[in-house]
Amino acid sequence: MLSRTGARACLAAGRRHIPASLRHSLAPARITTTEQQPCTATAVLTLQIDYGRRRHFASNTKNSTPTTQNKELATMLRAIEQENIIQTRKSFSLVRNSDRALLDRDAIRKVLMLVRKGEKYADLAFVREVVETMEDQFGLKPEHFEYHALIYAYGVHGRPGPTYRVLDMMRANNVKPTTHTYNTILGCYKRANDEVSALRIFRMMKKQNVKRDLVTYNTLIHFIEPAKALALYEEMVQQKVKPDGYTYSTILSIATREKNTEIGDSVYNEVLANPNDAVDTFTINSLLAYKANGQEDFKGALDLYYSLPQRFPDVKTDIVTYNIMLDACLKEDNPGRAFTIFDDLKAANCTPTVITYGTLIDAEARLNNMNGALRLFDDMTYRSIKPNERVLSSLANLAARESDPKLLTRVCDTVQRYSDEFRLDAMAYNGLLSGLARHGRSAQAQMLYDQVFRHDSRRADIATFTNLMLAYVNDNQLDDAMDIYYELREHYQNAEPGQAKVTLDTTFYTTLLSAMTALPGQEMHGLDAAPNYAYMVEDKQDIVDNLDGTSQPNLLRALTLFNDMRRLLIRPNAHVYTTMLYACAKYRDAFALEQIHRLIRMDLYFDPDTAVYNALMDAYNRVGDGQVVLQMWDVLMLSSAPKTAIDQVTISVVLDSCGHNGYSHKAYDVWRRAKRSGFELNTNNYNSYIECLCRQRGRTGWDEARRVISEEMRPPRLSSDPRPAVEEKTVNTLIAFARKKGFAPEEVDELEAWKTQLLLL
Repeated sequence: MLSRTGARACLAAGRRHIPASLRHSLAPARITTTEQQPCTATAVLTLQIDYGRRRHFASNTKNSTPTTQNKELATMLRAIEQENIIQTRKSFSLVRNSDRALLDRDAIRKVLMLVRKGEKYADLAFVREVVETMEDQFGLKPEHFEYHALIYAYGVHGRPGPTYRVLDMMRANNVKPTTHTYNTILGCYKRANDEVSALRIFRMMKKQNVKRDLVTYNTLIHFIEPAKALALYEEMVQQKVKPDGYTYSTILSIATREKNTEIGDSVYNEVLANPNDAVDTFTINSLLAYKANGQEDFKGALDLYYSLPQRFPDVKTDIVTYNIMLDACLKEDNPGRAFTIFDDLKAANCTPTVITYGTLIDAEARLNNMNGALRLFDDMTYRSIKPNERVLSSLANLAARESDPKLLTRVCDTVQRYSDEFRLDAMAYNGLLSGLARHGRSAQAQMLYDQVFRHDSRRADIATFTNLMLAYVNDNQLDDAMDIYYELREHYQNAEPGQAKVTLDTTFYTTLLSAMTALPGQEMHGLDAAPNYAYMVEDKQDIVDNLDGTSQPNLLRALTLFNDMRRLLIRPNAHVYTTMLYACAKYRDAFALEQIHRLIRMDLYFDPDTAVYNALMDAYNRVGDGQVVLQMWDVLMLSSAPKTAIDQVTISVVLDSCGHNGYSHKAYDVWRRAKRSGFELNTNNYNSYIECLCRQRGRTGWDEARRVISEEMRPPRLSSDPRPAVEEKTVNTLIAFARKKGFAPEEVDELEAWKTQLLLL
């Protein structure tokens, strides 16, 4: 079977074989010399520009007496062969004015065949003049060929309206419009994307009983709205007009976009059941795209892909085939299969395109493999394939998760290298900023922000400013980060109505609070070390108003953000509260903890869950208030709400608090209540309980801890035993407290031997 490119090559060489799948592409150029003698544009072109006849004509003129007319005619023929429209028009006018006898219908048609494709207004005017005056000037009455050439020229210039006058001219000269006449007009409206007028022409064909053929339907279904195109396809089938590969491909593309599996499945099954000459590479690509994207059946697409050599042995795959399958693998989140298909592509000696590499780089991004993505990028540029926005954006977005500073630098340099050529969107640059923020490269982040968002037309969004602030936070330049925050907050509060406004939201505050509280603590060196809060949102109930200045600077900054968030009526969520509780616990700030706890109780829009209660209990444990921890434990044990049901973290926190805050005797009650409720205790719970027991004075608690290990836990290798497994940490805790309590060396040695035996069972 000939591919589309191959078929066109045959046509250019003068052969008459025209596969059905190509007829639609030749439709605008089809002409008729008489009403009874239709022929295609290729046939006419072969007829008019036959090399043998041209050489014969040239030899005759060479042997005759050289005249200006003969020389100009030869010049015109050379200009036609070279597709030089300007010279063709000029030579035609000279020959016409000097000796009209040399310009017969054959020569005129050669000229019209070329000039009708001209895009200058003078070309259209020339074709119109020739057609309208040829009978008076040359005694040659225009026929279908000439009128079709004029219609085609109107289509090239996007002026389908005057084609109605051409129809009137044809009827006035007793030249009856044919199917091809109307098809040519439809091609004009298709070029102008005028669906309404095209359908009016189609209805006119019906009314005048003009036959609608394959070209008629193919022209229309390619550009009218999907629902009408599908209805037209059904009418086409009812009218016994046999579809070709172009028809199938178009309908499958529509079915894919519209997710219309009813008609898509019908066409898909018909093509597979009746493979014929209509199926070409474009058709099988449409089949694959429909299977992968229309039906969203990745396995079915793979099955079809691997069965192509058996189903369509004469049709070759091309780069589009592989790109469709690579994209399907990416959507299915199957990067491994994508690289297998890429190997198939190389084995088929197909040349990858930027789309191919873009898809593979996206696949590497799914694997979070920056190194692999950059290797593909290097291979692409080595092949002299120019990157596009998608490739650079994929690398930029991948930078947000990159942990290797060297690879991050390579990505930044790559994007910078193409910055004058490609304008990436804000999301891509935010990805770069996120990567720089992660590594605390504040100077580079500020430079990128200035270049892209301050001095260019990109509009910064909340993600942009969040990443810029994070870069300063992670670079431990918190005052600079807060300066950016103050400017943002002022803009947020004072933006004029209708002015573009960066919206501060819960995600913004949560991200910054988490980053600030995760930094190592700073020691206070007098009150001067405290941050300046002169620009805070004013409110008489601000948290920081009640602080004495001895809190850690990082915590004070976090409290400032948290306080502003509330005063701006941005509701804290569970993540925000737990972040603040984590900070209070980390810096062991009991007073700040009480303030946060008070706000949780006062927040009418927030209902704490188990995670928040766990964070509260852990914070009170770390500031040394075990009594509050036990009170919360009692509340949770009495609660029947699923949202506040105790979990394994709850039990470990309570037991840790009992051990560290002098409530070891309470641990027995906690443990019994947990076991009595049928709660499934894990190894961490046992470790917490054992440590708590060991912290009791004397040996009573320690002996109970050893009994728990021996009787209630299993050796780590006995996986069939349902009891929690003993860890090395568990026994190490027991031995460490034995030494701390002053056990005899012989007993400690016995414990070490017992540990070895226990862990090896």
